[in-house]
Amino acid sequence: MRRCPQILRLTSVLLVVLGWASIVACQTRQRQSRVLNAQQYPGADLGAKANAADKALGAAPGEITLSGGGRIATQIIVSSGHTLRLTKGTYVSATSVIPILLKPGAKLIGSGWDAIILEPTAPGQFTVISAYNNAQRNGSADSDLVVKDIQIKGANPGFNSAPQAISLGNCSRCTVDHVWINGTRSIGVQLGGASFEGHWAEDSKVVNCQFTRVASQNLALVNSHNITFENNRFLASGQIGGPGSTNIDVEPNDANDRIENVRIVNNLIDVRDSEVPTSGNGILVQSGSGTPHVGPILIERNTIIGGRNMGVITNVLSNGIYAFGNTMKDVTIRNNHVTRTGQAGLRIEGTRFVVTGNEFTDVGGGGTPGFYVAVTNSQIIGNRFTYTGNGPADGRVEMVAGSRNNVIRDNPGMGFP
Repeated sequence: MRRCPQILRLTSVLLVVLGWASIVACQTRQRQSRVLNAQQYPGADLGAKANAADKALGAAPGEITLSGGGRIATQIIVSSGHTLRLTKGTYVSATSVIPILLKPGAKLIGSGWDAIILEPTAPGQFTVISAYNNAQRNGSADSDLVVKDIQIKGANPGFNSAPQAISLGNCSRCTVDHVWINGTRSIGVQLGGASFEGHWAEDSKVVNCQFTRVASQNLALVNSHNITFENNRFLASGQIGGPGSTNIDVEPNDANDRIENVRIVNNLIDVRDSEVPTSGNGILVQSGSGTPHVGPILIERNTIIGGRNMGVITNVLSNGIYAFGNTMKDVTIRNNHVTRTGQAGLRIEGTRFVVTGNEFTDVGGGGTPGFYVAVTNSQIIGNRFTYTGNGPADGRVEMVAGSRNNVIRDNPGMGFP
């Protein structure tokens, strides 16, 4: 059979066009994935070099790499669409301002916990990484930030209870993943900022992180919607001389703030090796600001160990799970394990709680009931209290007058009146 010459010519042209298209696409991908070694750019310190590399990338996406550690004396600003990648080494923050700012769409990714950024040592400077707009004005919106695979290590000689090592503010679609907050001297990680501009943190998460010896709140949430805290580890919280430390703190500051659709799931809190004799709470959720924008809140499958119940008995943690506030509502607390608290294993105040499947061991004691309940229209079903016989414990439930319309049943060991 004879082949049509026109078809052969068209086929050849098509192949040439496809070939050129493939080459152009490849070149486009290469341009889109430029990787610049910051140490090859001019600058007196790593910060200046990183900024020069960031400028060289321009508006195109790409990566800036720093390797081997060194001194950051110039504030680094990572532009939108750029990634600052740190390899193994210790990066010393020597700035009087926040060392690293991330513009919307920027990323900071390390090689793992061997990529260490030291907390600044300048007086009053405790923040290491911040969302860019949040650093200019508390309450501004930020978005699409990633902080991953790094260690932030405490270095400041002072303490504070307000600044945050990682400060994301009202950030949407932001992620902190596999970060070790190690011995920092103020708050560890915070999502949410002021609400007066009508913004809040949204669709963001802190996952797979480790918090060790954090002096103030380890993981804080202020003003937010659709937030997940999952698979994090909190160890030995608090430091001698520090301001006091709650491990997970959900705490709106204003009546216009919100704490809506919050998930606190599968976290480990273990303060047995804390250097302070008494720290704060395990998981604290409160609406003391009076905001109506509360719930639903899920606290599920968390393990909280507040002290030792063998050998030398210790009660380091105050309350295990503590949820309260005059607008607190729609809270589900299920399948958590709480062991050895100095005060209540569970303390709840509000309406429309569902508390089910939780295990409490050696909570309360010394005249303090292990449970405090001041709720309405709630269900408390299928929970259990056990006592090992070691140290103080108290299975009583302090049921506050005004609690009504509740379903309470099948809670062995819990002494409901």
